[in-house]
Amino acid sequence: MDEIVWAVNPKHDTLESLASYLEKFAIDFLGLAGIRCRLDLPLETPWWQLSSEARHHLFLAYKEALNNIAKHSGASEARIRLTLAAAAFELEMADNGCGFVPPEHGRTRDQQGGHLGGNGLTTMQRRLQDIGGVCDIKSIPGQGTRVTFYVALKPAAGSSGKRI
Repeated sequence: MDEIVWAVNPKHDTLESLASYLEKFAIDFLGLAGIRCRLDLPLETPWWQLSSEARHHLFLAYKEALNNIAKHSGASEARIRLTLAAAAFELEMADNGCGFVPPEHGRTRDQQGGHLGGNGLTTMQRRLQDIGGVCDIKSIPGQGTRVTFYVALKPAAGSSGKRI
């Protein structure tokens, strides 16, 4: 229920609110899965306005990445990093799990060559594209997986803040 209330409240349409919610969500979600969570987030986040659509897509893609860590990776630890630049930010989720063979024609394979089901990777990439961002997925069997969201910011009309 908390997720729904947060998602529909327009006062949370800022990068600061998103970062705070992502931090809490990761600790709770990965903690329930028995996965240690290391967070590397800025101590202070600038006031950058996000559209409700951008916040929604970012959260759902993030949730999918964490779900993949919990469900498929066999990881004991996940690292989440938010990096800010002048006109963009990067959100990275990485694990020390089993990794997988990168997608071939939209299908992923496990270490034994069997197909892994689902559309999660494609959906994450589409969600980022829908908001003008990029989702980069790198995985090496036996060495874990890293999912990175790159999001460029646009200046807010008539203000010194930024928005996406």
